[in-house]
Order: sequence, then structure tokens, then C-alpha cells
Amino acid sequence: MDRIDAADKRSHLYPALPPDATRLRVVALVGHVNAPTWIAETLAAIVDSDVADLVTIGAVTAPAPRHLPRLLELFLHADAWIGGVARMATARCSLPGRLPQTIFIGCRARQTEPTLELADEDLQRLAEAKPDLIVSIGLPPAGPRLAAAARLGVWTFERYAFDPLRSALWLLDPVMRGDPVTRGGLLVHLSELGDWRVLQPLRSATSQLSFSRNRANQLLRTPALLVRALRELALGRSPALHPAPQFQPPGTLAMCVFGLRFVLRGLRRQLPRLGRVESWFLAVRRGRRLDPAAPRLDEFQRVDAPPGHFWADPCALRHDGRDYVFVEDYPYATRRGLITAIELGGDLRPARTWVALETAWHLSYPCLFEWNGDIYMTVESSETQRVTLYRARRFPDQWEQVSHLLHGWNIVDPTLHFDGTRWYLFATVKESALSYDDRIWDDLFLFSAPTPLGPWRPHPNNPIVSDVRAARPAGRLFVHEGRLIRPSQDCSVEYGYAVVFNEVTELDPERYAERPIGRLEPSWDAHLKGCHTYSTSADLEVLDAKILIGQGREHARANATSTARPVSNEPMSEETS
Repeated sequence: MDRIDAADKRSHLYPALPPDATRLRVVALVGHVNAPTWIAETLAAIVDSDVADLVTIGAVTAPAPRHLPRLLELFLHADAWIGGVARMATARCSLPGRLPQTIFIGCRARQTEPTLELADEDLQRLAEAKPDLIVSIGLPPAGPRLAAAARLGVWTFERYAFDPLRSALWLLDPVMRGDPVTRGGLLVHLSELGDWRVLQPLRSATSQLSFSRNRANQLLRTPALLVRALRELALGRSPALHPAPQFQPPGTLAMCVFGLRFVLRGLRRQLPRLGRVESWFLAVRRGRRLDPAAPRLDEFQRVDAPPGHFWADPCALRHDGRDYVFVEDYPYATRRGLITAIELGGDLRPARTWVALETAWHLSYPCLFEWNGDIYMTVESSETQRVTLYRARRFPDQWEQVSHLLHGWNIVDPTLHFDGTRWYLFATVKESALSYDDRIWDDLFLFSAPTPLGPWRPHPNNPIVSDVRAARPAGRLFVHEGRLIRPSQDCSVEYGYAVVFNEVTELDPERYAERPIGRLEPSWDAHLKGCHTYSTSADLEVLDAKILIGQGREHARANATSTARPVSNEPMSEETS
């Protein structure tokens, strides 16, 4: 157990800089020393990083913002109030208090329109710090003299970054259009190009009913995204760039049309959920294999959890000639998941069930594999901020801890894969310290090791996927007709909406590439709301599926005797949904 007790610091998500790489010297210019939280945390992330040093922060009085169209301003005020905890992104924070070891200097602007230039003596003071890069936040784009003060020029974050209403207003566009995906990243003016670009582009789920939440989801990821971009510079590479979005604040007519659509969208999304809660069931079959390039579901049998529970996140395993499915078992009464093992009979009905693993914290997503004659399992336990490896002391119901594979981060859906020579661990990770919800859907990280015990080495291309439509794992990798397939979740429409099958075309400790080849949406039954885990073992296939059930049924199930419901091979009706 020494390995467990020694896990007292964060696992590395990125490889260390090579010996020939030099940490960047960064100077920050800010519009005020009392800054929104996302700005304070972004600067703190530079200080805490292993790729850059924040040598000086210069405070420059920012120009006053222009007035917004009246109706838009009213909407932004109302939306901020409704957004609730999302306001944490724009809450004020003292930069000197957050960064007590950093040198602050006052700077005077010589010019603020159309570009920013500093007074000569202040420009000289910045130049004496010998910055590699100047990061300017909440100020106009840099003029040529200011840009020349740093070897790599100036990156200017939008000039209204300090305004709680106007900051990141370009992220209103996907909300107005109702896009399921927001194309986000760092909107930055690059003095080297003289134009705006999106650095470290990513795709995340749009908060359809709140601009404040949609914006907060992006702003609170700025610390991690900026450090990723700085890492690329320190390695002598150019950060990923996308064209900047074209955005103009909507006028009165556009806001009126949007307001009507916004209300209708809210009714359409929320009315079907009134008095209902999410539930999951299993769909199993034997003897056929789904084609990941053209996935279709037929002749599956439905397997329901006992009353008061739902079953999700299935992982199938054949052991000693018997078929087992390990699942997240979620009791409505406790609202804390545990891992249950199900033995399926020849008719695909549960023959026996066992509690395989239960702790004081929520467990889900079991991932089982065999190694050196033993059976091992990892589970998701993100609130503990670690991935723990368990070994079966007595299969399937007695397990012992072996080691912690990763620690120090909120990590979800850890998935191990052995390619014949090396072990790989896929997982989505919440990299930013701040978050207003539990969405960990967007960034897939990869690690490799000689054995499941480690040591686990971060992949140099981390995160290998930054896309809510394909990042989060949806089950173990498998081989189909000679192709390695990674199932992933599409969480853009809603959490656990669809399973995407990706062909892995490159996989080694230095390279990774995949391409989507097929997609399984919850369209195989009219009452489904999602499907998000696929597993196969021998000739058994199992998938989970999401439905809505009445809250009355939830409470009835929670209070009922835990006897398994029969498996049904009939199409679902309104009563079963």
C-alpha cells in the first residue's frame, strides 16, 4: 500500500520541457488591478506553470467602453442574474492579493486609439524586463512600438475583458443561433499578424439557456488554454490558430427575434422534463457484432435495474465461461453510485448480482482487464481526484486496491488499453481550477506506461482531443476487422447523447491520431434521450440507454424491494419511459 500513500502530488498532464527549452519571460498589461476572477486565475496559472515566468504586471488605465444597444444590455443584466454561480467567472479579485510575489508597476498610456502605446519611460521599463511575450488583457491592440518591446510581440485579449457585461460577447452568437457546439478558445489579437485569431481552438457544449453560463464555461478555461499556448511557444512551435469569429452586437430587431426563440427553446427543452428524472437501462445481445462504421441496433434485449436503481456504464467480461457485466449502480435513495457485477444467463437475463465495490464517494464507469493471470479494474471516482487500480481478490465481488495511477485532478472515465507492447490510459480531465459545474467533457488526455502499475507518462500531444463531440470515453477500445476503434461520447446536445466510433490510425508514446467513422444516436427507439457506453466481450455486446421517468416512479422505485425487474424483448412504450 506504499504506492497509494505516496500519491501526494499531482500527476503531470504534459511532459516536462526538454533541457534545450527555455522558460518564457512574460510581462502582463492589465486594465485594472482589481480584475475578474478568470483574469486573476489566468495570471496565477502562468506563475504556477513550468513553461513561463510572469516577471512584471503593468497596470494601464483602460479606455471607457462604448454603450451597447439598450435591449442587449437589458438582456445581459437579466441573464447575469439568472446565471447564478456562473457569475464567479467575472467576480472581482485583487491581483496584488492573488499574486503577492509578482512585481506591479503603474503605466501611462501615450495612445489608446486605435492601438495602445505606452509613455516612453514606461515602455523602457517594460523593455528592461526583457520579455519574450507581452500578454495584454482588457486593453486595445498593441501599436508597433509596444509590440517591438517583446521578442514574440504582444497577445491582446479583448479590450472589454474587465467589463462583466461585454467580456467575451462574441460567445453570444452560438447561444442566439441555438448551436449545440460553441467554437471557443482564446480570442487574441496577435501583433505579429496584426489581426485577431482564436488560439487553442476547442469545441464545447453550448449552454442553450444562458449566455452567462456559456461564457463562464469558456472564460474559466482560459488559464489552462493560455498555458498550453505558452508551452507551444517554449517548445519552439506555433500554437494552433483558427480565424476569429465575425461578430457584431445584435440590434433591437435581432434581440426581439432572439427573445422569442429563446422562450420557445426554453419551453421545448424544459417542459418534457417537468416532473421527470433521468434513468438508464442496458441493452444486450449475443452472437452479433455491431459495425462501428455503420452502427445499427436490432434484436437487443432490455435489462432493467432493480426498483430504486438504474444501471449505466456497462463493461462486459467473459470469465470461466460465464458472461459478466459490471455497471454503475445508482440508487435514487442515496444518489451515490456503486459498482455492481451482473452474471447473465443463457437467456441474457441477470442470473446473479453482486456489489463489487462501494465507497463513501460516487463510483461509476468500471473498466476491467486481465493481466498476468489476474483481473483488474479501474473506476471513475473523480471527487477523490485520483484513478485507483483494483485487483480481484475473489472475482467478482472482492477487490483490493493496488495503486493510484493518476492523482491530483478531477478525472473521468479512465480507460486502459494494451496494444501488445505498451499500456495506454485515456481519460478526460478538468484542468482548470475553477468551474461552475461538473462538465468534464471536452479534453481527452493520454498516458502510457510499460505496465498497468506505471509509471504513467503524459503524451506530448495532450490533450489529444479537444472536442465535446468526441473527447469523453464511451467504453474500452476494441478491434473490428483489423481496425482499432475508440468509442467516445458526443455530449454536445446533452450529456451522454450519442456514441461516436473513432478509428485510431496512430498510437504510440509520441504520436496519436484518430478519425470518426460511425455514430450511434438514440434514434433506435422514440423514447430514448441518449446512449453513452458500448462494451463487447467474446460474443456479447452491451450498451446503455437513457430515458426519462416520472419522479413518482423514481420515489416508488427507491422505496421498493430490490428485486430485479424482468428483461423485456418488447419495444418500449410510454409506460416504460
